[in-house]
Amino acid sequence: MENLISIREKINQMASLALSMLKNTFTGFMQHDLDILSAVLKDEERLNEMEKALTLSLADISKAASPAEKKNIMLLANIVADLEEIGDYVKDMIERIEIKIEEKLLFSDEALSEYKHLYSVVETELDDLDKALTLNDKNFAQRVLCSREHADTLVEKYKDAHAQRLVLGVCIPRACNMFLDLLDFTAQISRHVKAIAKNILGLA
Repeated sequence: MENLISIREKINQMASLALSMLKNTFTGFMQHDLDILSAVLKDEERLNEMEKALTLSLADISKAASPAEKKNIMLLANIVADLEEIGDYVKDMIERIEIKIEEKLLFSDEALSEYKHLYSVVETELDDLDKALTLNDKNFAQRVLCSREHADTLVEKYKDAHAQRLVLGVCIPRACNMFLDLLDFTAQISRHVKAIAKNILGLA
């Protein structure tokens, strides 16, 4: 049976893998590189396998755990589940990006600039989360929750701007749908990052 130290090390690996997946997905998006995106999908499968194994390990050790330990185990299980959800949203993003590449759909310069900004905010959050786990430093988790730029606020702002561009005929509807999906999926990743940060702060 694994111990909590070993499990936490593997959770750290999950966080680092999720960060790498997000970064590589953005690179694939910017470079229109289907090979990069295909590699990320393989990482997503690894992330799913890690989630299943860690969830089983946490369930096993919880049977003989003290009440205090059980609280930590529950928080760690929540973190594992949220990391797996991040992988799911990365996969959703890749599916849209692949369609965008294959159908040669283009974003306007304004839309591309907006998405790059949203991505940079969420990548920073996930990078801080990775540091919070790998360095065992809750200050990084606190920084995630105190970020001055919120993904949800940015998404609403960018959706309004997008609607105006659509009315003006700057964007075509098919590309617009891809843009809106990328905004939503990226914001969902931010929500899971913040949920993990809260659970990190609750760990003893």
